[in-house]
Amino acid sequence: MFSKICKFVLIFVFSLSSITGVSNAKVGPASIHKIAIFNEKASWTDAASAKKATDFIMKNVDSVSSEIKVYNDADIAGFAEENTDDGNLDIIITFGYFPVSLYTPGNTQKEDSLAEQFLEGGDMFINTADYIFYVTEGGGKNGENGLKTITDSTFDMWGDGNSSKPTADGKKYTPSLKAFSNAQRPFKVDQIKADKNWEVEVVFGDNDGGGGSMADPIIIRHKEHNGRVCIALQTGVPDPIEAIRGKVIHEIIDNYLKLNVIAVDPVAKIAAAWGDIKKGSIK
Repeated sequence: MFSKICKFVLIFVFSLSSITGVSNAKVGPASIHKIAIFNEKASWTDAASAKKATDFIMKNVDSVSSEIKVYNDADIAGFAEENTDDGNLDIIITFGYFPVSLYTPGNTQKEDSLAEQFLEGGDMFINTADYIFYVTEGGGKNGENGLKTITDSTFDMWGDGNSSKPTADGKKYTPSLKAFSNAQRPFKVDQIKADKNWEVEVVFGDNDGGGGSMADPIIIRHKEHNGRVCIALQTGVPDPIEAIRGKVIHEIIDNYLKLNVIAVDPVAKIAAAWGDIKKGSIK
């Protein structure tokens, strides 16, 4: 009995340290709350392929903990407004075309676009196919400055001739990811490392299979507001990419984000531990 009480005290102290900030573990959002998929328009992929990837994501992402829906351009603005800065990680997934309602084409919104507010509220964009934030109504009207403006950075993704191989994290979290020879629009790792506000959170694939300078798929995270940008298979080459777009995005969400980003509720952890003690599973 005494040993059981001692172990409970140890669990309580450990959990209390998490609550009070004694632990130096990174605090994450409470949950992946809602996921919005925009596939009304696409670039570097076609509507049928985007829908196929969407169907796979919706079928396989754990919907018990995350609401997931498809939105058109008119409605996705409401999604962003309702889910900005709510303490949860909400996600918008795009297929190489960025919705007009989130960001006026042509980079006229230097600050406070819905896209930027959503990101700075601790939320996340995941993009596949064409260069993120680049293509919108009117073609490539945002251009490379879409990424720069929305993230307040100097990042660019010019990487023709680049290839990508799964890293150790890629093999662990995204088993569907295979090496591909046309990783045409990667994040440049050195640019991210040189930026005072952004950091590389995880690299699933790069041009060296680990430690490379050109990364895709990758997640970057803002050090202050905790917003995230993920690119996954930014290429227009159809095979074998089209077969795995949905699979890799699903794996990033369920295998990586839900295991490594979401905060653990310390009170719930204490209750669960106490339940185990009473059942005798902790001796």
